[in-house]
Amino acid sequence: IMLLKFKFFLLFLFVSIIMYVFSFIWNKKETLDINIHDTYYILEFQNGFILLSLSFLITGLIYLIFDYFKIQLFYFLSRIHIYGSLVFIGLFFFYLNKINSAEDFQLFDSIDYNFRIIISLLLFVFLQFIFLINLIISIIKKLSNLAPQ
Repeated sequence: IMLLKFKFFLLFLFVSIIMYVFSFIWNKKETLDINIHDTYYILEFQNGFILLSLSFLITGLIYLIFDYFKIQLFYFLSRIHIYGSLVFIGLFFFYLNKINSAEDFQLFDSIDYNFRIIISLLLFVFLQFIFLINLIISIIKKLSNLAPQ
């Protein structure tokens, strides 16, 4: 019996499909209001889900292409990126649910979920930089191994 080795980057493709389906299920009139200092960023949930879905789809396809061409990514950086991104999704939906279940008068809430959503989005951006650095280092390493000595 041949067992298939599970490739963790396939989780990105799975999550992207789920988020794309959520984009059509979620109430289209709801928006996410992010307040940073004196600026408000307003994002419809449907557009946010589609944006995150595309981000995870592209990332999963890049991992798939690198696996197909047998370009080894650094194991530690890849695991940080994969697991960190999945933690981001969990945090994002947890805080999103808290904001949606809050009272109309969020001014008196003791917990600032807006700040926590901003931190989770910054974590996601940081993880994408780790992924980009991992790609660049792996490509340079592969090209240096192919170059004649």
